[in-house]
Amino acid sequence: MSEPILSLRKVNKKIGKNHIIKDLSFDVYPGEVFGFLGPNGAGKTTTIRMIVGLTNITSGEIIVNGNSISKNYKKAIENIGAIVENPELYPYLTARKNLIHFGRMSNNVTKEDIQHRLELVNLDHVKDEKVARFSLGMKQRLGIAQAMLHNPKILILDEPTNGLDPAGIRQMRDYLRKVAKEEGIAILVSSHVLSEMELMCDRFAIIQKGELVQVEDVSSEEQADIANRHIFEVNDVEKAKDILLSEYPDIAIEIHDNLLQVDATKEQIGSFITYLTSKGIILYQVIREKQTLEERFLQATNGEVS
Repeated sequence: MSEPILSLRKVNKKIGKNHIIKDLSFDVYPGEVFGFLGPNGAGKTTTIRMIVGLTNITSGEIIVNGNSISKNYKKAIENIGAIVENPELYPYLTARKNLIHFGRMSNNVTKEDIQHRLELVNLDHVKDEKVARFSLGMKQRLGIAQAMLHNPKILILDEPTNGLDPAGIRQMRDYLRKVAKEEGIAILVSSHVLSEMELMCDRFAIIQKGELVQVEDVSSEEQADIANRHIFEVNDVEKAKDILLSEYPDIAIEIHDNLLQVDATKEQIGSFITYLTSKGIILYQVIREKQTLEERFLQATNGEVS
């Protein structure tokens, strides 16, 4: 695996007696969309503000492309593009002139760079229209183009889908995945829309009360060693349950609607099928129930909503 673009190493944030962020550590890699999840008040925005240098770190270290935010802020921040809450745009200027204006704040931003960014977020056809006429989704996409003008290594977005309609959310998701893959940059996204994060992200971290709960792949539940619920349709559910429990007394198994519900890994399920058929049970089908990101989030946070 390549070196991470962003690394948080035992990061802490205290304000007075309040310990807001506690030993937070995770990495974000090039080309991935990384979801940052947690209930309200968990410390997501505080963490993002520390990453972009808007608030000081009490202890620990944040490294961006090999540079410490605390020790070498100028070098570190050169590698970050960010939108915290809403993008700051001039409504009386056109999309292109907004990017020209912001491009002057960075070194070596060319007309070609501006044109490329407009094309990337699919705003080339309205580049000479005033931003005041843009929909919220178009403004969000122009904000992404603005944040990427200086070719950052990581793009940080705090609630980028806030206020968007379903079509706008889908467009945002598609553009972020396109940007990550085509540009090879890392994207850190904080959002409450868990169903969209599941479709958008490669990995995610969950924090609660300032502490890291878990980091995992969105698709990790499909791994062979991860337990999932499976539904067995058989010819005799009571007999099948008794047979399984006699051989595997520690498994979680229930009967609902004349179906067996079994929590087990992919490898265990194979053994269960072989054993049941050897005992004369007829299996009509076995279905794995996919646990949604929302279910995994609620399980990790003990039911606290984001």
